[in-house]
Amino acid sequence: MMDRMEKEPLIQEGRRLPDVADIDGLVSFMGRLTEEQESFYLDLLLASLVRLHPFIKSDDVKRMMPVFEWAGTVMEMPESETGGLDKLTASFLLDYEMLSGAEKRAKGAKQQPYQDYKPYLDLVKLAFNRIKDYNTLPLLSTPTHRPAWIDPSVLVSRLSKYQKKGIKPDSLDFQIALSRVALDDTDEAVRSVEQALAGEYRELLLFLFKPEARPKGPFTFQAVWMTAALVKSPDTIYDEFEDFPYSAVNRAYLTGDIPCDVFIFEKPFGKVDRILQLIPPASKNVAIKWRFGGYALYMTYRPCSRIPLLVETFWKIPLREKDLRRFLLLSPNVPRIWLALLVRDRVRDAYWNDLELARLNLVALETLRELDLEWRGGMALTYLAVCLLSIDRPVRLCAADLWGELVEKDLIDNVALGRVLGKIQSLEWAPAQRISGLVVEMLINRSSFHNKELSVLFVSFLSCLPESPVKDLKRLLEVFAELQTVNNWPKITYAPLLSLLETWKKNSKLTEIIESLY
Repeated sequence: MMDRMEKEPLIQEGRRLPDVADIDGLVSFMGRLTEEQESFYLDLLLASLVRLHPFIKSDDVKRMMPVFEWAGTVMEMPESETGGLDKLTASFLLDYEMLSGAEKRAKGAKQQPYQDYKPYLDLVKLAFNRIKDYNTLPLLSTPTHRPAWIDPSVLVSRLSKYQKKGIKPDSLDFQIALSRVALDDTDEAVRSVEQALAGEYRELLLFLFKPEARPKGPFTFQAVWMTAALVKSPDTIYDEFEDFPYSAVNRAYLTGDIPCDVFIFEKPFGKVDRILQLIPPASKNVAIKWRFGGYALYMTYRPCSRIPLLVETFWKIPLREKDLRRFLLLSPNVPRIWLALLVRDRVRDAYWNDLELARLNLVALETLRELDLEWRGGMALTYLAVCLLSIDRPVRLCAADLWGELVEKDLIDNVALGRVLGKIQSLEWAPAQRISGLVVEMLINRSSFHNKELSVLFVSFLSCLPESPVKDLKRLLEVFAELQTVNNWPKITYAPLLSLLETWKKNSKLTEIIESLY
């Protein structure tokens, strides 16, 4: 019997991000920007320059020249060779070079407005204004630990500095901070809140840090309170927020848990297309363009308040491989909208071998694995299911590895995952051999516990298939029989599956394998 793995603490010394303590450290850190960047480099760059700019002299700016030259090169690079956030970083560095009194340099005609990159664009603007004003108040959202977590006690300390100076934090900066704060161990942070904060700041963080706490006004920072609620319990609707403008939005657009379905389109010569697509619910701030058969061609989302929620800004951000990890890490506590975006824009035809989609999926799966989150929401399970059924073998293998880790840590509901797989496969969106081959190759016999959970998943999966046998059902039943064998033939007791087996048994090709299951 396998020993269950314990989740590691999110905040631990081995994950602490490098500290840029002085000017020499800043110059050294900026030099690393010209190499392969880690996801948190832009955050640390902004925070470090805000803190250290008042102490930077002209000689220090000269030492930064290689970085400014790199930034000029990045601004001239074609979009296919760099990420949008790399260009935003470069644009910020060139603005800082001019602010610091260095020789002005042309940014080039290809400079972009970055409006679709709103969260980071607003952070860059906030940092630049702080630098211009010699305002060294810390940005609340700067991560402290890999991959992008904030130590809750550090967040309390940062917020107390705003309180002491009587300055209101920036709304988006505050929301990103709450979306990044580690919530697995907040006892010490609760004590810090009770000692260091007062009024609305105190009540807001106590609400977020204490599982049993309810919201307690005043609610001056409505967007921040709403974000705290989505981080704490995305599926809980708090009556205290019913007058907020965000409560008028269909909640699916704030959580990412939008239902999906497979649409079947008949083509000439008996061929069909099977398209997996979101079914976007009606909402007064959402425009939906429909195609035949109820298939949503696309949807546009408009925030309902002049102070948008962080998660609302995600609906306009383009999905690009070089940027996806950094955007996912803007909100490690609430990543499901990003999965909805991947399903909406990139996952449609299970036979379409899209290399860009494969790379996006690998980035998403690897990033989400680092976050150690529970995979129990509808969109999380839908996304994992489509990755397990992906046409791209590396994506399937990566999803299988992730599933194994989630099982070890009790972070996934395999009954629910089986239902999602069964719903998708009941309309034969992807070849059944993808999941049957993956079970045999990667999932079975990882451990006795994995085998039992895999059996739970398969019972749920098979129970959602139609009475009319899907293609390759025989192979699925053979894999199920193999699972039953390694699990010492536990008796099938789930009534819906027993009923289906009796129906399927009438098919002569399935009779023998089904009779072997009893």
